[in-house]
Amino acid sequence: MKRTAISGAAAVVAGIAIVLSGCGSDTKTAPTASTPPTDSSTSAKGPLPTIASYIAENNIQEAPVKHGDAGSPKIDLTPPADWADAGSDTPDWAYRAIIYKGPVAGDYTPSIVALMSKLTGTVDPQKILDLAPGELTNLPGWKPMSASRPSTLGNYRAVQLSGTWTQDGQTKVVAQKTVVIPEKDAVYVLQLNADGLQAEKEIIGAATDVTDSNTKITP
Repeated sequence: MKRTAISGAAAVVAGIAIVLSGCGSDTKTAPTASTPPTDSSTSAKGPLPTIASYIAENNIQEAPVKHGDAGSPKIDLTPPADWADAGSDTPDWAYRAIIYKGPVAGDYTPSIVALMSKLTGTVDPQKILDLAPGELTNLPGWKPMSASRPSTLGNYRAVQLSGTWTQDGQTKVVAQKTVVIPEKDAVYVLQLNADGLQAEKEIIGAATDVTDSNTKITP
């Protein structure tokens, strides 16, 4: 049986549990909820403030963005070598997902999941970046590998961090980049969550280097 990492940090951040299980190409999604929460305040809670708490406390309206939605920025997430589009295994709540298909893939497949939301109301893009690390820091057993630091994706400001956490008795590695995309009528928030077992951190690191360089955002 092979279980993919789409059941990992990205699902926790999205506020729902997604389990992908199966054998080989028969792997299918089995969400515990038919649709994701549209309000980020339902995401996993912890001691640190997060984007979710900021949204809830400031009466900001949030709408999930799917690939191809009219009027939204286009995110070109090209899979690195040995990675492929998740296709029908992409969770309903994700903008897009890619999974590792390389020769050393074990019984837990690394993935990179893109989430995007449209925020309307009084939104401070810098506050979004300041609070973004709280989501991962609140994960069970969180241990930082790299401290939160300012970054960019294309021409847009971002923040990124990585570390390990514990789920179902396994130590996993996760790297997250949060990007703010200000538009005239809204602020779009893009998150890229790369997740796998701790032993797969080299696979994750190599893939995030490529996605950092090659991902394109078209307003």
